[in-house]
Amino acid sequence: MADQTGEYNLKYSGTVVNKTADGQVQQLMTYEGAGTGFPVILGSLIFTMPLSEAGANSGSCSWAGRGVLDDGTLAAGLAEGTWERIGDELRANVSLVHEVSNGQKIRSEGVLDFNAGTFNGQMYAIE
Repeated sequence: MADQTGEYNLKYSGTVVNKTADGQVQQLMTYEGAGTGFPVILGSLIFTMPLSEAGANSGSCSWAGRGVLDDGTLAAGLAEGTWERIGDELRANVSLVHEVSNGQKIRSEGVLDFNAGTFNGQMYAIE
C-alpha cells in the first residue's frame, strides 16, 4: 500500500434523491470541507442502485467534486469506488479512486458517519 499523503474532513450539507432515466434510485449526498492540498472541497457522494437493492449494506458509489488547490487554482475531480456498512451502525467505509483535473490521481479511504454528519478519511497518491 502506498504511503498516506494527506487527509480530508468534510461536513454533510444535504441530500437529493432522484429517479434515473433507466428507473434506478440515485442518492446524492453533498459535502464541504478541506483536505491536504485542497483548502476548499465541495462535492457529492453518489449512490445509484435498482430499487430492489435499496436496502443493501454495500455496493458501488462515485464522487463528483470541485475545489480549490493550495495555489488558489480551481480543480474538479471524479471518482469511482465502493462502500460497505460498518456492522449495524449508521456508518460506512468508503474507498474511492479519484482523477483530478490537474492530472493528480488519488485513492481515498474514509468513513461516512450519518449521525455525526461527517465524511473523513485519508488520501494516498497513485503513481
